[in-house]
Amino acid sequence: MNKLKAAAVAATLTVTAVGIPMATAGPAAAAGVNKCVKATWHPSKNSVDIYNGCNKAIKVQIAERWWPDSDCYTIRSKGELHYTGTGQLQGIKYC
Repeated sequence: MNKLKAAAVAATLTVTAVGIPMATAGPAAAAGVNKCVKATWHPSKNSVDIYNGCNKAIKVQIAERWWPDSDCYTIRSKGELHYTGTGQLQGIKYC
């Protein structure tokens, strides 16, 4: 494979790898979080309630559009977190 074609393939893979998380990280789903974690989104209040149904504590961070992401929050097993955003909420991820 010539250098130009190899560079084009590498660039395409980079854009695809970066683009997929952005497309899936949204209020409709808790991207990257276990099935035992439930997120209830409240778009009109710009907030989310996160319930940890897992058997161990987890650390989560809430992604916001046009604002820095939240701090990392620890949610104990069977515990809840209510988070009200500053910007538009985008998704949830582990810390």
